[in-house]
Amino acid sequence: MAPSVRARFAPSPTGDLHLGGARTALFNYLFARHHGGRLLLRIEDTDRQRSRREHEERILEDLGWLGLRFDEGPYRQSERGEVYAGYAGRLLEGGLAYEAEDASGRRAVYFRPPERGGAFRDALRGEVRFGGVRDFVILKSDGMPAYNFAAVVDDIEMEITHVIRGEEHLPNTGRQALLYRALGVPEPEFLHLGLILGPDGRKLSKRHGAQSVRGYREEGYLPEALLNYLALLGWTHPEGREEFSGLEELVAEWDPSRLGSSPARFDPQRLLYFNARHLRRMPARRLARLVEPFLEEPLPPGREEVAVEAVREELRLLSDAPRLLGRLLGPVDPGAAAGRLPGGAGEALAAASRLLESRRPEGLEEARELLAALRRWAKERGIKAREALHPLRVALTGEDRGPRLEYIIVLLGPEEAQKRIERAREARLRA
Repeated sequence: MAPSVRARFAPSPTGDLHLGGARTALFNYLFARHHGGRLLLRIEDTDRQRSRREHEERILEDLGWLGLRFDEGPYRQSERGEVYAGYAGRLLEGGLAYEAEDASGRRAVYFRPPERGGAFRDALRGEVRFGGVRDFVILKSDGMPAYNFAAVVDDIEMEITHVIRGEEHLPNTGRQALLYRALGVPEPEFLHLGLILGPDGRKLSKRHGAQSVRGYREEGYLPEALLNYLALLGWTHPEGREEFSGLEELVAEWDPSRLGSSPARFDPQRLLYFNARHLRRMPARRLARLVEPFLEEPLPPGREEVAVEAVREELRLLSDAPRLLGRLLGPVDPGAAAGRLPGGAGEALAAASRLLESRRPEGLEEARELLAALRRWAKERGIKAREALHPLRVALTGEDRGPRLEYIIVLLGPEEAQKRIERAREARLRA
């Protein structure tokens, strides 16, 4: 019987979680869930100078924000010194390791590979050959394990069956394969994902608009949008689908045979497109809750969902909300509005004002009934509905286009809406 799949995500706490790391975490998550296996979280914090607990906490928080949950861990390499010492002792006893001075003149433990080259199998690339491997440090002079040694020992101890990571780790894999063989343990199945490149075909960096997961979060991206886009960087759906509602649907649709080794190009505008699409599908109640932290002033009490519905179609980021809502709720210059009104607008505005006074709409249905009454008024006078509705929009917002009028009326409230109409009428009379 084949062993159950055990995969792992192993970030180093030397900075924030970046896009490449997030994609690796996601693909390990999807692979483990697809096979009904387990996913482990391991913190590779053997770099004492650069590793920080605050970085670890931020990485864990960002993984939680993305919705990626782990079955085991976090395990910290800094807390596993005895385990590495034991494995180093085995290599020393077998003559496959020795102590010598490192570049700083201090004593370290080096691995002496019985072979200087060979091959390993990659699930996406087939056989990968390597050579020219020299003796290398496995225990540093400060007692901490070197990366390649710690990774191998942990993967053995944690019974990892599949190592899924970025292509940049390929040069390490030859050394790791030699360590597995020296320890008498079969290596796991390796799967190295293609690089993520910028739109210009060069390695992805900040100059392409890429930032940390936290940066995208603070800018107003949704976790499901980021996951949706990351899933497409190295994987294709069998039917060409590109939009997925969230992790659950990705797990249900995931097919690991569709993974590819070719580099994937990151397009910031494509990510922004996915974010806008997810914002438009989101229930208004949740959208209102997510928008709140980006606002200087809270949404109008009792009208929170109406407010986000009013700007939903223009939202690309949650951080767009203050600007878009400000255009609706902010003051309107009556003179400027009056200057944009057509000749017969005064009569239409007077009719709208009378309807507001008599009906006092508080909800969307009442606002729609008011607008229907205004259309009937226009029809009775032989004028087009637009000639009655457009002046109302200009008076309420100062703009020629925007959200549907029923949202604007409810968002402003009948009293404020009527005030704006009257101010526009008075400014027109004075002009």
